[in-house]
Amino acid sequence: MARKKSREDFFKLMFEADSKGVMPIELYEDFINREEKFVEDEKEFIISYSKNISENMDNIDKKIQENMKNWRLGRIGIVERALLRLAIYEIVYEKIGIEIVINEVIEIAKVYGDEKSHEFINGVLANIVN
Repeated sequence: MARKKSREDFFKLMFEADSKGVMPIELYEDFINREEKFVEDEKEFIISYSKNISENMDNIDKKIQENMKNWRLGRIGIVERALLRLAIYEIVYEKIGIEIVINEVIEIAKVYGDEKSHEFINGVLANIVN
């Protein structure tokens, strides 16, 4: 499984969940069935991340909020919020290397966010890891 591709696919699920005001755990089955492109290990990744992020969302959001200056979590864009949640989950709970996670979410932000999204995400994550 290419984790980079799985991250991007999971970001799409996070974006959809946030847009609908639900947790990822509520959408992952429909997401997997709708896409029909996932191999078994990608499905397992999506299921695991959906369950674990949903279970830890309050703690993840608290960590993000504590590290944003002059912003409230509900006021930032869905792209930025979804990517920050994914990054915090991977850094704190999966213990994936900080540099890897930050680099990959920044790359996703450059594709799906606006021209300043990646800078905002980088700034918040820098506050968290320092």
